[in-house]
Amino acid sequence: MRVLIVDLDTGNLSKTLADSAIGIASSELFSEGPPASLAAKPAGQGGGALELISADALLANLVYLSLEAALSRFVANLEALSPGYDLCVIDTAPGLGIALAAALHAADAVISPVEMEDYSIEGIKFMMRTILNARSRNPKLSFLGILPSRVDRRNPRQVGHLAQVQHAHEALLVPFVIGLRSSVAEALAQGVPVWTLRKTSARAAGAEMRALGSYVVTKMGVAQ
Repeated sequence: MRVLIVDLDTGNLSKTLADSAIGIASSELFSEGPPASLAAKPAGQGGGALELISADALLANLVYLSLEAALSRFVANLEALSPGYDLCVIDTAPGLGIALAAALHAADAVISPVEMEDYSIEGIKFMMRTILNARSRNPKLSFLGILPSRVDRRNPRQVGHLAQVQHAHEALLVPFVIGLRSSVAEALAQGVPVWTLRKTSARAAGAEMRALGSYVVTKMGVAQ
């Protein structure tokens, strides 16, 4: 599949996938009318199956944009690109803001990674309310589930937290867990898929990541 990545977060994803950047800043997706750089790029033109719209500092200026304008502009500019791609993945910050609202307004589905720490677990109810509110504007939005992420199974506290979350939110959880593995950090630093590293932990992490990818595209009905 041809996949478009939109980074609306702090830019870590943009750093990792820098080689896939297509020269469009994510703040441009909130412009009135197609930005010049967006209009200049024919949809889907590029060398790889993965293409990135990078996060930039101007995303901070979204606070000066009305919610209605942000939602309509973001959707319209994404639709201008949509003919060239099979799937669009939008990365957002966890906090409520214009960027998250726009992403939820445009999306067909959302998945919510949660670390097994107190502050993240406490945010689950707030996150669910945010998604439910978004569905009032975007009825097609499907919730794919809560994803326990970066779980350190050698840490008794995190293991205990995982058990609590599984008990309290069983019906909302995806059917697997993403573990905390050093190979993931190494792959991120190198900008490569974790399964390309020759380590035992990389093979285990790769199996988890592939399972996650298969789960998402199958639930969305776009599996090939």
